[in-house]
Amino acid sequence: MKLPLFRTLLILSSIAPLARSQTTASSASAITPEISALAQSLLTDDLVPGISVGVVRLDGGSVTTEYGAWGNRTEDGDPADPQMITGIASVSKAFLTGAIGILIDDFANGRNVTALPHGLDTLSWDTKVQALFPGSSVWKLQDQWATEKASIADLLSMVTGLTSNDFGFTRDDTQVSLAKRFRYIKPGYELRQQWDYTDIFYIFGAHIISTYSGMTLQDFVKEHIFVPLNMTSTSYSTQEANATGHLSQSWTYFQRRIPNILEGANTANLIAGAGGILSNAVDMSKWAATILNGGVDPVTNRTIIPPSAYAETTTARVIQQGNVTTDQSVSIIGYGLGWQRNSFFGHDMITHDGGIPGFTSSLVVMPDDNIAVVALLNTDGQYQDVLPMAIISSVLGLNTTSSTSSAAKISTRTLSARDVSDASNCTSSSLPLESFAGYYTSPAYGNLTFCVPISANASAYCNSTLSDFAALAPLDQNTLYATTNRLVTHVSMQRACSSSDNATEAFILEFQAIYPNGYGRNTTAFSEQNPNLPDTHVECVVNDGKVVGCGWLDVEVSPITSVGTVEQRAQIWWTKH
Repeated sequence: MKLPLFRTLLILSSIAPLARSQTTASSASAITPEISALAQSLLTDDLVPGISVGVVRLDGGSVTTEYGAWGNRTEDGDPADPQMITGIASVSKAFLTGAIGILIDDFANGRNVTALPHGLDTLSWDTKVQALFPGSSVWKLQDQWATEKASIADLLSMVTGLTSNDFGFTRDDTQVSLAKRFRYIKPGYELRQQWDYTDIFYIFGAHIISTYSGMTLQDFVKEHIFVPLNMTSTSYSTQEANATGHLSQSWTYFQRRIPNILEGANTANLIAGAGGILSNAVDMSKWAATILNGGVDPVTNRTIIPPSAYAETTTARVIQQGNVTTDQSVSIIGYGLGWQRNSFFGHDMITHDGGIPGFTSSLVVMPDDNIAVVALLNTDGQYQDVLPMAIISSVLGLNTTSSTSSAAKISTRTLSARDVSDASNCTSSSLPLESFAGYYTSPAYGNLTFCVPISANASAYCNSTLSDFAALAPLDQNTLYATTNRLVTHVSMQRACSSSDNATEAFILEFQAIYPNGYGRNTTAFSEQNPNLPDTHVECVVNDGKVVGCGWLDVEVSPITSVGTVEQRAQIWWTKH
């Protein structure tokens, strides 16, 4: 549910502005009454609980920073302000790539504290991952050529051939335990054939830092970026963020409060490189100013990101979206290393946005126009680009009222034609639903246990699972139910169709996070679906009256094939035990 990057400014005169904004310089305010009215409309019309914004402008040696905040950061009514700390989600990726760039510079200048493996003389973006992790104990992909040839840059520019695999990691994983399952993940493409947004290699990127710096990613980024930039409220720890007294609560897009996904220490460590930073508009404005100034802190004139690393990370390496002919506001969109690069009405743009359960964020840097904008929202509704693009359009005097930018649509998953059985060929199943219940394993994804809705001998696990689903609605007699320790917590599989020979049976899989007791003050049950995990077609194989396993056919965006057995066609195959 992506929105256009900005709203038509013609209607803003009828919306009363909210005037809780701060300006640190006497220049004309970027946060105009129209911008405040637009922010207020996000609160009232789109159920965004709270927003904070930072606007940075460079003028020679001076830095002008302006802040705005609207709404609340807690359900008790504590107001949002520029110090409000939220998860910045995938805007964290540029900190990982910046850290790797610093590490590369350390090796180039003899400041490294660890040695490279035997036979590897230099560390660069083109260094093969296999050279960094010789053997196959950690690094191995299903495709041997990709295993041997994939570089650090391939991983972080998202062209390894693997697709998102958002269901592929659990909250109990580590970077290494996840990496050891890469070899079992079926690639959607060949190496460097196709860009697809992929978090799992940013999760693994933290392991590169810890292996070759002798420090955790968190400590390395703190020492080399947070501390030099005086980002005193920024960390990878909810405990540290909470101690400031400014940590925001988190909400769904329909304004139900949910737990902070980063509260669990293991989960926070796992996703640190991909989306684990907590920060506020004040600190993120310092980072934005540094990126705007080519990696150099404009206040202290200290180089934070080495020039070579800045150039490598912000340069578009692959085409993220090539077909933008329907929108003349943006150019072809490229992806670098933790940054997106394109032009907006002819103005050069370096940007990245992010979203995790309960938080969204956006950082937009216009290097030729000396302006950058950061927006932090305590909702997972995809509204993070609205204010940055409206502010930039206003400051630059762009006529954007008739545009619906393609940049708002780039992360929307467009699935290929689904492999759906023809209902006219369906027959009544010869197997009861109970035959499909039970324990399934996947070497790439772990395990799942599905429960029937009614059983006289249900396990404690099944009773708990069924209770969670029953809190939402009566259980369906044609549906199997499971819980899982992932970002989505619950999975259901509804029977759809049997083949004429009863050799296969079709199901529809649905992913959601269920809160059977609500959360916060509202204790009524609710659920939220993950937009990156669409309803998925499943085909289960039956042999001699026994269920052999089930294939998930279209959970990923890679091409769907109709050739071969179900196990060969499946993007993910689950063996039943």
